[in-house]
Amino acid sequence: MNERIKSLYEYLLDKKCKDIAIYDVSHEKLAFNFVFIVTCADCNTNKSLANQIMTDFNLEFLPEGYNKGEWIIYDFDDIILHMFVPALREKYNLDKLWQTKKLNLAKI
Repeated sequence: MNERIKSLYEYLLDKKCKDIAIYDVSHEKLAFNFVFIVTCADCNTNKSLANQIMTDFNLEFLPEGYNKGEWIIYDFDDIILHMFVPALREKYNLDKLWQTKKLNLAKI
């Protein structure tokens, strides 16, 4: 398994993200290979995690969606990270879009 995928998964797990899902879309014709979808308790928790990611990964720019905090998106080149509050994750249901590409987390 890709060490970057495993490291990001463990990082998000350590930060208490819920319902972490990873999708391998490397066989699709996309600009990225993996999609992470996680849930944070609320907007403040989501924004706090976004701030921590900015610091820990030495990023200079705020991610897409930071101001509202409901759905924050990070682009790590070959990995896209979606951080949702529960209601928006349910509403947009990206998990259904990628369901056939889901990685088995037990193998990470």
